Amino acid sequence: MYLLFSVTIPKELAEPFEEELYFITGLSWETQVTEEKTIFKFYFPLSLNPKDEEKLSTLEKLTAKFDSAVPEYTLIKRENWEIIWKYHFKPLKVGKKLLILPPWEEASLSSEEEIVIYIDPGQAFGTGHHATTQLMLENLESFLEEITKIKEAPLILDLGCGTGILSIAAAKLCPKATIYAVDIDELALEATEKNAKLNHVWEQIKIASAIPEEINIKFDLILANIGFRELKSLAPSFTQYCHPKNTLLLLSGVLREDLPELEKVYISLGFQKLKSQFLKEWSLLALRAP
Repeated sequence: MYLLFSVTIPKELAEPFEEELYFITGLSWETQVTEEKTIFKFYFPLSLNPKDEEKLSTLEKLTAKFDSAVPEYTLIKRENWEIIWKYHFKPLKVGKKLLILPPWEEASLSSEEEIVIYIDPGQAFGTGHHATTQLMLENLESFLEEITKIKEAPLILDLGCGTGILSIAAAKLCPKATIYAVDIDELALEATEKNAKLNHVWEQIKIASAIPEEINIKFDLILANIGFRELKSLAPSFTQYCHPKNTLLLLSGVLREDLPELEKVYISLGFQKLKSQFLKEWSLLALRAP
């Protein structure tokens, strides 16, 4: 049996509610949108471990902050839960080459250049279906093409790796790359390890709970799909991991209306804006290091 905790909220409050969800470590969810309301769904095993209890408690407190939010608890049989996952996690084509599949789908390639990434989300964030992940994948593909023209074996940082989808995409797009997949959530690190092995790129990806403390480690590309507040607070520290005027940063997890403020923070530190891109209410910012 599984516990489904769902929150029904007016559509106009869905964005601020979802933004808060990104600050709950190790949380994954799905959304159902109607004309007037948005329903957020969270699945938990019936026997809650301490971490799940903490996540559920945090969700309940967050829901209570929104007067018009309606919480609901439902028990779901295991086989029904698996059917729900399979129903919502469908194949997804991103960019020119990337095809995201769940493990139970067979790949049907439309071209020899197509790259298949299998993702078992577990309880981590990132199946490719969220707008921020799509923005990151699309730009990762195009920017990595440019980077590899200059450097055959780039060093990449995936900060807040979640399921490992960005690390795996980078490894498959550039087989000679080395990727550091970093996340503070143990479930995310477990999911990244599982998915890296599932995609046969385990040897390219170094998984850690913090950025390595090696002296003068510099990355050619930094990926961070982690949320506005984190990106804002991390901005000064990013420079120490950059090659001057060379390292590229792809940042997402930021709502459209918050992007101008984030741009100001990075530009004030000397970063050069290369582009911004939007999908639904979400945005991506591409930068070059000072």
